[in-house]
Amino acid sequence: MDIDAYFTATTEPADLDSIPLLAPTPENIDALSKYASEKLKKLLQDYDIPNAPETIIYDVTGQIQLPKDYAYADEFKQMLNDNPSLERELSTINALTSYFVAMQPSLEFSMAYMAATSDAQRAAALAKYSYLFSNTPHYASIALSISADGTITPTADGKFYNELSYKS
Repeated sequence: MDIDAYFTATTEPADLDSIPLLAPTPENIDALSKYASEKLKKLLQDYDIPNAPETIIYDVTGQIQLPKDYAYADEFKQMLNDNPSLERELSTINALTSYFVAMQPSLEFSMAYMAATSDAQRAAALAKYSYLFSNTPHYASIALSISADGTITPTADGKFYNELSYKS
């Protein structure tokens, strides 16, 4: 896949049936993170920004949020405005990570329930994962941690996104 072309805006109408979808898989998250990291490192140099923000989060409306104490916030936002494909890549890393993390407990429940061979085992799986059926689900706090040189690491609840344990 040509990542640059995928994230470059076009004025032509999109044929949604022909656009490949990015599934929320560790392979896609990691590949896009690596790709965006390389682009970010170069742009930090090009824009003479000494260091990246420690984290990037997105609010409920999808707007980027930089740390309040980040000294180069204006310059960083201008860099993103000038390079909208990078902003879309960062937003997509965040979204794919969020979906991946949110799916894991449900997948684990499904596997446990399907593997159950008795009513007692099914009841145990339902009890173990009962929080999935509550009216107040937990959503992990997703952030893009960024090293000073621009290496992007997606996190969930402060840990590397793919190292979380959802088992109770």
